[in-house]
Amino acid sequence: MMHELAKYGTVGLTALAVNIVTTNLAWHAMPNAELTDSVIGTAVGTVVAYLGNRFWTYRECDSISRSREFLLFIVINAIGLLIETIPLTVTSYLLHLDGAFAGNVAKFGIGTSLGFFFRLWTYRTWVFPQSAPALAKVA
Repeated sequence: MMHELAKYGTVGLTALAVNIVTTNLAWHAMPNAELTDSVIGTAVGTVVAYLGNRFWTYRECDSISRSREFLLFIVINAIGLLIETIPLTVTSYLLHLDGAFAGNVAKFGIGTSLGFFFRLWTYRTWVFPQSAPALAKVA
């Protein structure tokens, strides 16, 4: 479990860095489109996360078809995107706190932290489930 968590965390931090850089570049390019910029950053980070998790963290978990796996990954990350976007929406539209600092705290400090645990559980449970022989090796 700790080995898996370390790999998942490494992939997650890499995808988060890509998400932060992409989102902030988009905020500078389109300063009044916080939610759109957030979606762009998350989409690019999602691709990095899928590749890292598929080919490193869960490379031995091959119990479902790639197309089903990718579809589940996209659906789960769409839900994760909603989890990330709710704090940003509240900050921008209800609290009227605009700007990169407020957006970064809302999206990455609160939203991404909540999304991390949701994604960890759902990846293990549905996207990259271990096959019966792999479970026997762990036990």
